[in-house]
Amino acid sequence: MARKKVLEGGKRDEIIGTAMKLFFEQGYETTSVRMIMNEVGGEIGMFYHYFKSKDMLFDLVVERFFQNYRERFEAMLSDCDTREDFVNTFLPMYEKSMEEFGQIQGNVHWTVQAAMHDGTLELLLPLISTKIDKWGKKNCESADILAGQLLYGLSATIHSPGFEKMNTDKKRDCILDYIRRVLD
Repeated sequence: MARKKVLEGGKRDEIIGTAMKLFFEQGYETTSVRMIMNEVGGEIGMFYHYFKSKDMLFDLVVERFFQNYRERFEAMLSDCDTREDFVNTFLPMYEKSMEEFGQIQGNVHWTVQAAMHDGTLELLLPLISTKIDKWGKKNCESADILAGQLLYGLSATIHSPGFEKMNTDKKRDCILDYIRRVLD
């Protein structure tokens, strides 16, 4: 028997919201479908009416979490015609994001933190790739490869203890220098 098409909202959104809370607090592995449905006040069968698997639900949770972030980053990048524009816009956004994350970090399981980090990089790759040609590059690699090198290297840089100790001007110079070394 074919499944009925499920409309957005209602119990489905309640399950997604509850799953987000439990995944953040308990981690993916520890959170069971039964735990989610007990919080929602529904039966296991209801879960499978809306979702094929816990994996599918987790993907939706991560997607929902990143939707707002994606929109903010796309808007930010739309105005970044140069590398300098990017860094000057990125640094305040990064610091605000880290402040927001710091407020919930103690409650976020490491598995979810890893998924959030990976999701952030996946989200940013195509956006940065489209900007690389505009920013200018001497490197003969494709923009997709350079975007990966740039983002993964910047991720390692901005999450290092030494970066946190730098003042804003030093952070700006450090990022611009890294972008130059990757693209030129």
